[in-house]
Amino acid sequence: MNTKRNKRWNGDIAKLSAIYLEKVIEKMRDYGDNVQFSSNGTSHGPNYQILNTAGKKKIFNSSHLLIQADEDEFNDPISATIYPLDQIKTHLVNMNTPTKKTATTRTKSATGTAKKSASPRGGAALAKIKEQIAIQKYEYYKSNRSALPSDIREHSEKITQMMEGGMSAELAFNEAIKLCFEYQE
Repeated sequence: MNTKRNKRWNGDIAKLSAIYLEKVIEKMRDYGDNVQFSSNGTSHGPNYQILNTAGKKKIFNSSHLLIQADEDEFNDPISATIYPLDQIKTHLVNMNTPTKKTATTRTKSATGTAKKSASPRGGAALAKIKEQIAIQKYEYYKSNRSALPSDIREHSEKITQMMEGGMSAELAFNEAIKLCFEYQE
């Protein structure tokens, strides 16, 4: 019998749901910048541990509740990869970004009236991520306004695109600063 309950996570991050990854990101914001997934867990997702820069670990089950795990739980080949927060965010954005194939289409029904179908998935998650990017971008701008070139605002859209691609606010602004100086030459 092949039920969802019998399936275990195989180590492929692409198999994790957007809802699961959003919860992991929330825990990462609270406890640390890196995550390591275990082969243990449920069909909802694997157990995981959040690692911070001080070497401290917080371990969560697939329902995102704190647990104590065996020391060997994160030593198997599936658990070998440690993912930084930016990579998890990028993966989530890529999961929720509609492709041209999933864009909303209009078809005519038998009565000749147009109806909408095939709307893209993850619209709320994508909106939340875009909101987070806008907040991070504004916070960085506000904190570093005096050091930024006066024409940095002209590159706002490019900064947003770079951040949506997984770049941190600092890196995106540094790339935009390079663009400011290229246009001045």
